[in-house]
Amino acid sequence: MRLYFFLITILFCGLNGTQAYGQSDQSPSRIMLNPLEEGHTGVSVTWRVPMAVNEGVIQYGPAIPNPVVDLSIFESKEADMRIDTVEYNGVTLITKNFRVKIDGLTPGIKYMYRVGNPEDGWSEWIQFDLAVDHPDSSFTFIYLGDPQNDLHSQWSRVLRQAYATVPHAKFLLYAGDLVNKGYNDVEWGDWYKAGGFIHRTVPSIMTPGNHEYTNVILSPLWRTHFTLPENGPEGEEALYGACYYIDYPSVRVISLDGEQIDEDPELRLAQVEWLEAVLEETKQPWTILTLHYPFYSTKPNRDNPKLRKAFKPILDKYNVDLVLQGHDHGYGRGMLDEKGPGNEGTMYVVSVSGPKMYDVGDLDWMQKGGSNLQLYQVLTTDNDVLQYRSYTADGKLYDAFDLQKSSEGNILIEK
Repeated sequence: MRLYFFLITILFCGLNGTQAYGQSDQSPSRIMLNPLEEGHTGVSVTWRVPMAVNEGVIQYGPAIPNPVVDLSIFESKEADMRIDTVEYNGVTLITKNFRVKIDGLTPGIKYMYRVGNPEDGWSEWIQFDLAVDHPDSSFTFIYLGDPQNDLHSQWSRVLRQAYATVPHAKFLLYAGDLVNKGYNDVEWGDWYKAGGFIHRTVPSIMTPGNHEYTNVILSPLWRTHFTLPENGPEGEEALYGACYYIDYPSVRVISLDGEQIDEDPELRLAQVEWLEAVLEETKQPWTILTLHYPFYSTKPNRDNPKLRKAFKPILDKYNVDLVLQGHDHGYGRGMLDEKGPGNEGTMYVVSVSGPKMYDVGDLDWMQKGGSNLQLYQVLTTDNDVLQYRSYTADGKLYDAFDLQKSSEGNILIEK
């Protein structure tokens, strides 16, 4: 008899479009946090809904220590709807997403939020922290090279170990190739499944890789899933969400679109001119550049001379501190100036977090290298020191150095 009533309950829930335990199948999924242009003052929130859902709302406010019983203490804001159409392997996918920007928040505060609507259901309440508004304060973030393959089965442990190492990280930085096929929505589902709650609680900064492109066109699913600043080269819509910068009190993070640098001379020039203007007016003590293609490859038969010729003189001129890259599925880093590797200049890093591996050569530019390793990196700026630590997937320290600012520029201190 008990089994009979259990089956009837399951059937009733299915006919009424709900799942057991009151969770609506109309509820938000793939919830993503991205920083605003001033990352310490706000975030963008993006989420997916079924096509039948026509309203998206966010409720948010400073985190409270007690259960939520009074919704009047929270702000409420309507979200913008976006519908995208994606063709992949002869199948047409139409997706609906909502996105909303929450600005004017107080730096250094913990906030909580939920998204959805009263009729179709809400997400859980989710918390995130904002960086403090002081350039000398300690500031930590996580850098991840290409996830790309076996996202749920093999990459997930790297992201989760990184979060376990520094749950207080203020953002995640992805150096491209988040998935293997940028037009394959199933892979994006695996990427979100691997990240779980982490992408809902820690803002992400990402630069696209070549696998997010098909025929030099960025997958619509990139802008479906992420709401990134549109402060790149003016009027160049192809670069929206790919070439931009985000500011924190101690660091400016700049993303370049590596695929367009490699494939499109006009968009390469647009990014050259834009980057010089951005670096010229940068006031943060630390400047970090990210893009997918490396200035210097870890794989012996790979090279990106067009990238170096167009951009390295600008990096040297404005003393860019660090360049974080992917693409080569190995590990390598070296501090380089006009003369070559040493303990001064810009530090270039290539890393990989997913399980797809390439051979790594014994190349002149590298001061440290490694192959067949899934890695994550933890970076902390603390006044005039930038601490860099690279860890293996099982949480063991693999590489470490500090950059010490001086009147002559950065000095490399091996650890």
